[in-house]
Amino acid sequence: MTGPHAAPSRRVLLLCLHNHQPVGNFDFVLEAAARNSYRPFLDTLASFPSIKVTVHFSGWLLRWIASHAPETYALLRELAGRGQVELLGGGMYEPILALLPERDRLGQIGALSAEIRRRFGKAPEGAWLAERVWEPDLPSTLAAAGVRYIPLDDYHFIRAGLPQEELDGVYLTEHNGASVRVFPGSEQLRYLIPFGGVEETLRAVDRMTSRDVPYPAAIFADDGEKFGVWPGTHRSVYQEGWLRSFFEGIVARGDWLHTMTFSEYAAKAPLRGTIYLPTCSYIEMGEWALPSRRASRFGDLLRDFRAGRMAEMKPFVQGGYFRNFLRKYDESNQLHKRMLWVSGRVDAAEAKGAGEAARDFLYRCQSNDVYWHGVFGGLYLNHLREAAYSNLLRAESAADAVLHAGNAEWTEIVQGDLDCDGGSELLLKTGLLTVLCHTHDGGAVTEISLPPRGVALGHVLTRREEGYHGKFLRTGGAFDGSTSIHDVMVLKDPSVAEALGSDPWQRASFRESFFREEDSLGAILSGSATPLCWTAGKEAGVESARRGGRIKVTLEVPMGGDGVDLVLEKGLVLRGGVEGMEVAYRLINHGKGSVAGRLCSEWNLNFLSGDGPDRHYEGLGDTRALSSRGGAEGVRAFRVVDGWRGVAASASMDRECAVICYPVETASLSEAGAEKIHQGVCLRILFPVSLAPGESGRFSLSWAFNSVA
Repeated sequence: MTGPHAAPSRRVLLLCLHNHQPVGNFDFVLEAAARNSYRPFLDTLASFPSIKVTVHFSGWLLRWIASHAPETYALLRELAGRGQVELLGGGMYEPILALLPERDRLGQIGALSAEIRRRFGKAPEGAWLAERVWEPDLPSTLAAAGVRYIPLDDYHFIRAGLPQEELDGVYLTEHNGASVRVFPGSEQLRYLIPFGGVEETLRAVDRMTSRDVPYPAAIFADDGEKFGVWPGTHRSVYQEGWLRSFFEGIVARGDWLHTMTFSEYAAKAPLRGTIYLPTCSYIEMGEWALPSRRASRFGDLLRDFRAGRMAEMKPFVQGGYFRNFLRKYDESNQLHKRMLWVSGRVDAAEAKGAGEAARDFLYRCQSNDVYWHGVFGGLYLNHLREAAYSNLLRAESAADAVLHAGNAEWTEIVQGDLDCDGGSELLLKTGLLTVLCHTHDGGAVTEISLPPRGVALGHVLTRREEGYHGKFLRTGGAFDGSTSIHDVMVLKDPSVAEALGSDPWQRASFRESFFREEDSLGAILSGSATPLCWTAGKEAGVESARRGGRIKVTLEVPMGGDGVDLVLEKGLVLRGGVEGMEVAYRLINHGKGSVAGRLCSEWNLNFLSGDGPDRHYEGLGDTRALSSRGGAEGVRAFRVVDGWRGVAASASMDRECAVICYPVETASLSEAGAEKIHQGVCLRILFPVSLAPGESGRFSLSWAFNSVA
């Protein structure tokens, strides 16, 4: 009821904090987050009992806090018990729901809901949508999972055509009759809290709640880590008292402003209406999902918007689409498609009576961070990629144990467009080894995994140009917590500029090229020597067979180049029950002249770190760190040792070869600034070649993946 006889409703401030740490993050990172952010926020909140907050902890983080920070967990339970904190649900391991099969969407939401009910005595009514990645079919999933509401970004609503002044309450959306309530979180408040002045922020709340409607609300929904984890914010938020002053300002305005949990508001405030939201995320995600140069231009446009320039154009600006991270990064796409394949595998195993362990591993590998990259490291952080692959492999291994029960030396070949890129792949599987081979890319291998160990050796990130790379050379400032992280560029390490560069093709193994006889090892190592020809990007003819616990794949790749006509036959052999593979080459000279040079067999392997005594080369001269660059002649065998994971990759060749090695490093962005990240090592095994016209030569090597103490 409105009008002159209606009782005026008070204005409302809705506060929602999203706390998340990706699966596989280091304990010291979580400890620092709990110490510098989660605990002091709850301590401060506890001293203001009239202020209510809605809080989301992703499931992995919630479990970690319960076991590693019991006092913080006890305080959270106390605040929830007295109704001051409402817990939000969501996906158990913070997946992008839109990227999952429906069974996994429902399973992830149900798992976190059950966890919260068990720990807090009440199932959540709302859910946090990871990265606010919205697709129009999600209401069907959310309604089926029992979710009543979700907070999104106001950009979703602006893109749908609503004016900014109407984004002061809750709306309803639906898909084929299944409905859910949606809240428009304010972008302006995301940039003000906790970076703007307290009075400036409260004046913005006053403006946002000034409309004459029932329960006008200012809505904040954003990362809890900005309250103490982001650089400089522990000092500004707690030591300098921003949060306490903010809460005091809310209490001082208690005659006209009060806080509510989101479920309280949804139960009391009338709907603003029905809205249909387009495929969308928050506006910065639209920048990061674009190709690098367009991303840079879009970033400039966003800064114009925030400065008040061309603001009237904002509703008509979209940027990129989240799923295009799968196009932008081959590594993200491969992990996603492997995850979908393993999800089906786990489902098939459960139909045969498998337990729940495989599904929990599967859910863990769906943690969203490694599927994209923006202002946070995500995909670029190799320990997070390793965690995703490790959980994927453990899920796959558990399912395989059921599906191949009673056969210790089973083998499988799966052929087709497994990564949905229009080409053909071969997934070669034994109980101990998984290899993914791309026949349309010269037979290149992008996955070498040891499923029972949960160890993936193939995920070396390709170096690419990013939209922010141009700024690396122009910046030297420092982030002090007074500016949003989206607006700064900090060089954590001045040497980051050394890692700038882009690769001509995806980092992969079992990839070949041919160098001239006069090309020195130093020139090949530095990249100043250009191969005469290569297999990358070329369609390979393929034959594959399984027989007697053995997989054999033979690929034929034309290697025509400047004045040469070479064809390479390349083969892989995997054996059931063996952690290793055999590699065979036959190089045929179809040209009219003799050919002399080096056949290069390239292998890119991830050992997570380039430094440390437990990560090193053996057999390439003196024992050297994986961060070293160099070469050796006359090598018949060598090892790459990863003592941290307890595995060594041992190579042996059929003749003396030259071997060069160097670290693969990327220049990337994280919340703490720009940094150089070790992504793996590149090994080039160079076989000497001398072929007359019509002549062929055979070469071979083998890989064994041994345990080390």
